[in-house]
Amino acid sequence: MKRVLLIFAVLFLFFTPFSEVYAKDYSLKEAKIYYFIQDNGEMDVTNDITYKFNGSFSEAWMTIPVGDYEIKDVSVTEIKDDKETPLNFDFAKGKQEYKITWKYKANNEIKTFRIKYKVLKGLKVYEDVAEFYWKVWGSAWDKSLSALWVEVNLPSQIVNVQDINYWLHPKIEGKIGIKNDQSGIIAYAGNIPSKHWVEVRLVFPKSYIKNFNPNNVILISENGRDKILAEEEAWQKSEEQKEILSKNLEKAYLILFLVFLGLAVSISTKIKQKYGKEPEVLYEGIYEREVPIDCPPAWVEMLVYKFETVGSDSIIASTLELARRGYLKIKEEAKKGLFGSSPEYKIVLTDKEVDESLSEDLKALLFEYKTYGDEFYLSDIDKKKFSEFKEKFEQIVKKKVYDETKWITIEKYKEVNKYVYLWLIIALYSFLNIIVIATLPFNGLLVILNVLFIIISVSGLIHASIYRFGIKKYSYEGKLLTLKWNAFKKFLKDFSLISQYPPASLVIWEKYLVYGTALGVAKEVLKAMKELNVPVQEIDWYVPALAGTMNIKNFTESFNASLMAFSQSFSQNVMPSSSSGSSIGGGGGFGGSGGGAR
Repeated sequence: MKRVLLIFAVLFLFFTPFSEVYAKDYSLKEAKIYYFIQDNGEMDVTNDITYKFNGSFSEAWMTIPVGDYEIKDVSVTEIKDDKETPLNFDFAKGKQEYKITWKYKANNEIKTFRIKYKVLKGLKVYEDVAEFYWKVWGSAWDKSLSALWVEVNLPSQIVNVQDINYWLHPKIEGKIGIKNDQSGIIAYAGNIPSKHWVEVRLVFPKSYIKNFNPNNVILISENGRDKILAEEEAWQKSEEQKEILSKNLEKAYLILFLVFLGLAVSISTKIKQKYGKEPEVLYEGIYEREVPIDCPPAWVEMLVYKFETVGSDSIIASTLELARRGYLKIKEEAKKGLFGSSPEYKIVLTDKEVDESLSEDLKALLFEYKTYGDEFYLSDIDKKKFSEFKEKFEQIVKKKVYDETKWITIEKYKEVNKYVYLWLIIALYSFLNIIVIATLPFNGLLVILNVLFIIISVSGLIHASIYRFGIKKYSYEGKLLTLKWNAFKKFLKDFSLISQYPPASLVIWEKYLVYGTALGVAKEVLKAMKELNVPVQEIDWYVPALAGTMNIKNFTESFNASLMAFSQSFSQNVMPSSSSGSSIGGGGGFGGSGGGAR
């Protein structure tokens, strides 16, 4: 155990640097944005943005869309302990955006950067009012923002709060209001998703900027307050109507969901009762002490689990069955290596003539082994070649279980086509609904309900399609045998019962071992053989390493451990792996921003 922990610790230390590299990322903790509207109509803007860096970073940037306004006098500093440290930066204006890029060094730490600039023509000035209408957080940010704080400071003290109108767009988790000192307004928002904008709209008397320079603002020769209020009122009514529509749609979709759910249950139940009902078999046995039927072990696995393929347990059990019948022997040898010895397993073919009564699948496996010579190790078996053989082996077993014995049949029902089409239409309808609803500002419940519709309809579609393209059903005999094999498996797993009714001969124990392997309970059978002192030294078809130097007790323990190791080795070496409020209106504000880091 200590050795394992030591290895784990070494691997952890070795791979830690790599995991840190691959985990490189950053997040935005908060942003505080201050707008200072000057008496001359200019705006001074300060952005304090806090980044959390995981890994090493050296560059960040901020973008602002190009508009009718102008950005100038840019500066970038780092804020630490209330002190500002100037940073090297680059400021460029492109066709689509202004871009501010700055350099720094960060490694698994939190940093706050202050980006300042001046805005000309950022205000609209009407005959009666001035309007601040800005996207204070743009939709070009690739990261979500935990918290946003915004202040818009006016050049004059607010005299009458009735003269001030303000809105926060869109409808988000946030609030907006007048500052306590009545010098402007404040707004905050939380949990802003990536690619999501936030804007603030503020209307105040034109008299607050008495000395504005016409070159610093956008002049509009008409009254603006009534126009802006009407616009916001229209947006508000539109949002109220959308909310009412959203609630009504939620109710309608909830009813539809319950209808579809009931439909799915009733249709699935109806299909199963009509087409998927298994034959009724009167069998009350809890345990089976005798092998239900003398058949190859691979048939048992395919029958009990309704498979069309077989696993490694069936191949191993078939190999043991060939050995039990005298066609081969399995020998364990100690292979010496650099770190000691390890077991290696050899299959030795005998000269026994193949009996005509030997099943086709066992014959095929025996002939496959003969292609490797009279003696060979498991490690000599070609995985790719054996994988191709396994497919042929499975077809042989399937032919026996499905076609010849008809223990399992595959039946197709074209009558369920109507249900296939119904669920397909509902699934397509729900998918298109999600696309439409995703473009509308409804709450997420509608999307969730449509996703549930898709889940229900796809589940119903799959269920109906199974019956359309083929459902596996037991015949009466197949069902009875399956019940008996499961009861036999319970018997093999119950040591108290085996000890009470032990087999009378070693031959029966050998059969228990073969079928126990196919049913996945070989460990329980071997444990029972050990506890009941079964004379495994008399089994001549399986020879553990150093068998000749052991007493009976040690031989039994060695036999058990060796046979389990053989199964594991076979699986590893032979078998292939399986595989004033807030409004949702807006969108007309100046500015906006984006950014990133690397």
